[in-house]
Amino acid sequence: MRQRQALCTSRSLLLGGALLLLAAPAQAVEYDGAWQFSFTCAASAGQPAFSDRFTAPIVQNALARTRTNRTTQGAEDISRFTGRIEEGRMTAVLDRNRGGERWSIRFAGPATSETRFEMTGGMFQGERQLRSCQMLAEAQSPAPGSLAATAPARAREALAQVAAARAALATLEARSETEAVALRTDLDLARFESAAMRTELTQRMAATAALETRLRTAEAATAEAQAAQTRALAAAATEIGQRDQALATAATERTALQTRLTAAEAATAQLRSALETAQRELTEARAAQPPR
Repeated sequence: MRQRQALCTSRSLLLGGALLLLAAPAQAVEYDGAWQFSFTCAASAGQPAFSDRFTAPIVQNALARTRTNRTTQGAEDISRFTGRIEEGRMTAVLDRNRGGERWSIRFAGPATSETRFEMTGGMFQGERQLRSCQMLAEAQSPAPGSLAATAPARAREALAQVAAARAALATLEARSETEAVALRTDLDLARFESAAMRTELTQRMAATAALETRLRTAEAATAEAQAAQTRALAAAATEIGQRDQALATAATERTALQTRLTAAEAATAQLRSALETAQRELTEARAAQPPR
């Protein structure tokens, strides 16, 4: 598996290096040359749309152009066009002063190729936007060493690197056949081991499910036993309470009977004493009678 990943990485690096040459980003001064600029501003507030086209040089990634005319009324009409390219993006401003009336058209947009910028923007008076505008910038005479001028040579170099990369890939692919066989063998072995592991896992899961079922049954039986024990304890407590109450009642009745028995014994003793007294008196009375 690691060998296959290394092969894929090598392919990506070889092709990526060649493609980077074809899509090289714009550097500091590589847009120098004569460029044609054309823009159009949309209609607004009853005023018709208008457009213009002119040529201006780009030097050190900066552009500047000033044009001075006279209106039909003889007023001075000055247009100053300035801009700059940074990291493949152009920003430009067209300042216009026509007979004291001032406005500006601001544009910004990325490079769509080595010879073309597509920008959007608007016409402003102060900070208030009056219209929406679009501008297209196209290289006419690229300077030596610019991206447009060196593009054919860079393309040929990139194609040469692509050819070399393809040859290197072919070599890698030829060498990778044996590795592919080994990888397939490893893959088959891994599949076999995976099937065995799945079988073992299935068995373990079934055993776990059985244990869980037994555990739930035991828990249910334990809960029922605890409930029965609780009910038995409650019944025993009730019976003990009833017995305690019966014993208390019996103790009370025993006390009452003992009291009555004591009273009866006292009454019997009194009666016996009275009887003895009566018998003695009767005997004395008989003895006191004269003989007949």
